[in-house]
Amino acid sequence: MGEGGRVRRWFGTDGIRGKVGQVPMTPEFVAAMGWAAGKYFSKKSAGGKILVARDTRGSGPILEAALVSGLRAAGLVPEVLGVIPSGAVGMLVEEKGACGGAILSASHNPVGDNGLKFCGADGAKLTDEEEGAIEACLDEKHPPLITEITPKMDFSCARWALEGYGNRLRKGFPADFSLAGLKIVVDAANGAAWFTTPTILRGLGAEVDVIAGKPDGKNINESCGSEHPEKLVEVIQKKPGWIGLAHDGDADRMVLVDEEGERVDGDEVIAMAALDALERGKLSGNTVVVTVMTNMGLDEAVESQGGKVLRTPVGDRYVARAMRAGGFCLGGEQSGHLLFHDVSPAGDGLLSALKILDLVQRKKLRLAQMRRGMKKYPQKLSYVRVRQKVPWETIPVLAGAVAEMEKFLGQKGRILLRYSGTENLIRLLVEADEIDRIHKVEERLQPLLQEHLGE
Repeated sequence: MGEGGRVRRWFGTDGIRGKVGQVPMTPEFVAAMGWAAGKYFSKKSAGGKILVARDTRGSGPILEAALVSGLRAAGLVPEVLGVIPSGAVGMLVEEKGACGGAILSASHNPVGDNGLKFCGADGAKLTDEEEGAIEACLDEKHPPLITEITPKMDFSCARWALEGYGNRLRKGFPADFSLAGLKIVVDAANGAAWFTTPTILRGLGAEVDVIAGKPDGKNINESCGSEHPEKLVEVIQKKPGWIGLAHDGDADRMVLVDEEGERVDGDEVIAMAALDALERGKLSGNTVVVTVMTNMGLDEAVESQGGKVLRTPVGDRYVARAMRAGGFCLGGEQSGHLLFHDVSPAGDGLLSALKILDLVQRKKLRLAQMRRGMKKYPQKLSYVRVRQKVPWETIPVLAGAVAEMEKFLGQKGRILLRYSGTENLIRLLVEADEIDRIHKVEERLQPLLQEHLGE
């Protein structure tokens, strides 16, 4: 909802996304949205500077030119950063005293998609109400004319932006912070971090090899990156002692692969960071914020050391909102999207990786050893395609069966039944201490889901 209860039409859970060439991902619409955002930001800072960044999609340059034309028509002064991680924009907005930032990216989506999201002067993502206010401005006037668009395919970033990003990251660590002795393979997803992550890691003393680090405008996220880490796992298995780091297209996420070639679960990463912060007295409120999808093993690990776990709906914006409301510094999702508010208001894959690599250096332990601090409960996620999204709690037979199975699992398991926000699916997550108990729950609930909700 926007201001005055206004329903957002274009903004979703992470900005605006769509197929390139179709509204909202056309130059005309992006220019109009730039004008609307410019009017909104101008109310806070007339004639202010706004930072603009993009990832490596071939559609990026023309949409960037359109966005800049709209922002400029609204009276803002756009400063184009080029190709740089979305998390870097949030950090640089604060450093440069800009009134906001705009990022063209569809994150982990395929190359045929693109997206647009904004952050405020504090570097944090806009709230639902703020996005609603931008849409209200969009309705006030016809889109501005787009003139003199001369895009060129360029995957570089402004030198000052790279330096500023690196400096901001280093501020989150001791002055003598070093990655000397570490060997890291970076899977850059042919995306926004193709140059920045290897450059900054090498600057900190690490030995770095790169895969999927040659963007061509068409290969972003293509069988690589955090959504497809199989190649990275294969590479690490052939390079004993190396650590793998994979990003998604805009590099706000990261997936780690340990020295033995095993993928490190996002919940394990959160647990490592939380337990270390608890041990050092640096976990504000002794609380870590996660979503309802997070493994119960994290709760046990954190609570065993005197900490607390706060759960939110799925989505990093809800994690960030709860962190701001409670004054908490650490949160994240299974997907590898972590938030360290002691360093940045925005999620950033390299920052998340540096937090864990710093831990490896301080503890003088291998990543493969540290991940054992959390014992994961078995989980099984399945889905059923549905005719329509009827509240499942209103179907007596289904609600009764869920209650029956929750009683069967007791304190050693849980059931999460939720509709997808973007597809006609209902997802069933079952978690328990034993895989056989998971199977029994699935056998009881899946036929009922199919019968009462299925296509």
